[in-house]
Order: sequence, then C-alpha cells, then structure tokens
Amino acid sequence: MDGIAVDGISDTGSVQNGVTCVADARARPYLLRVDFSERNAGLLDLARRCGEFDVQMARLNTGDDFIESGVVVERKTYADFATSLADGRLFPQAAALARSPHRPIVLLEGPRPPHMPDVHPHALKGALVSLAVMWRLPVLHARDPEDSLRILLYLAHQLRNSDPAIAQRYDRKPKRLASQKLYMLQGLPGVGPALANRLLVQFGSVERVVAADEETLVQVRGVGQKKAARIRALVR
Repeated sequence: MDGIAVDGISDTGSVQNGVTCVADARARPYLLRVDFSERNAGLLDLARRCGEFDVQMARLNTGDDFIESGVVVERKTYADFATSLADGRLFPQAAALARSPHRPIVLLEGPRPPHMPDVHPHALKGALVSLAVMWRLPVLHARDPEDSLRILLYLAHQLRNSDPAIAQRYDRKPKRLASQKLYMLQGLPGVGPALANRLLVQFGSVERVVAADEETLVQVRGVGQKKAARIRALVR
C-alpha cells in the first residue's frame, strides 16, 4: 500500500509486512467497528496492522464496517455482489442501509474474478444503477483490500474533520417519513443519529419526544439531566 496523502495527514509512514502505515502521532486512532462476520477478511488484518484505526469487533445490525460513529459500510467483492443479487440478499441489505440513521456506503472490491457466479453482466450493471439511483446509496470501487483500507481512511478523516452538525445531520432533508423524523430529532441539542433513533424507539413519535418532561427523557440511554434540560428549554 502506498503512502496516503489526505488533508492534514502525512504521506510518509513505516512499512509493516508490505503495508505502508501512515500515522499522525498527534491524533488519536480512528474508531472502526467491524462485524464478526468479517473476522477472517484481509481488510481487517490490514486495518489492525496499519495502526491508524482503533479496531473493535462488534455485532453490527447493518453493514460490515462502522467508521467514527458516522458511516456504515457494506463491503462486497465482485463475486459476493453477484451471489447476493442471485440469492436475493442484495436489495434487503440495500433497504436496511437506506433506513440506517448513519451515512451508508456500498464498497465494491475487486479485482473482478475470472469466473463469476451465473449472473448476466447486464443484471449486475442494473443492480449497481438501482443502488445508486433508486436506493440513493453511494457505490465506491476499490481495486483490492489495500485500496479499501485507503478509502476507509479517507472516510474516517473527513468525518473527524468536518463540521459535526453536517456530519450528524443529512445535507438535504430526506424524503422518507422515518428518515424525516430522525432528521428532526437530530436538531435537538446534543442529539446525534444513534440517540435520535433511541428516542424515536422509546417514545414512538417526534411529538411524544418533544412533549416529554425531563424525568422521562433521562430514562433514555445517552440523555442526562443537563441534556434533558437543554432539550426542554428549546421546545418550550
């Protein structure tokens, strides 16, 4: 893996087992949660050896990787992409990603194998178009696991160095009703995507959240007395 030059990150680093590790000693490692299903993936080994990620294994509800509490990544090789289309897994996974309160990304990792599952190339192309247009899911392409690691690093760096309000809320108001509710709740003081989801699950509606008193709000994990008071002060 070549040195990576991202804004604010040096493009020099040490080489460990053929992987160039680019680290900024002044910054803490980026948080990377990896689903247990990916425990044998080459990308996981690269992320651990690189030294720029605090890698934590977890049971993720959606996706394979979760970066800096902001981006959920569904990573597929070309063969797995074709197989998941053929066996019907692809679009349910797309639906789950689209419903996520976090920013979802599909990462398609190559190279394309010489022998693909029995899926017509036009069907594969159509599926990619559907993900990007119908499901509004960005599809990024990586040459190999090392290139995937480079993309994860870019994502983590941009998340950490962007305006928190922009990183936590959608750039444009979403059209789906469930996403609109989460968008509204993220406008409350100290409420990010995960807490917005917990509030909606706990109370069942935005109306009940804003009508709740401080004693009821603090029963939700992540809401303390100060945050509850700030929320009540805003919605009065």
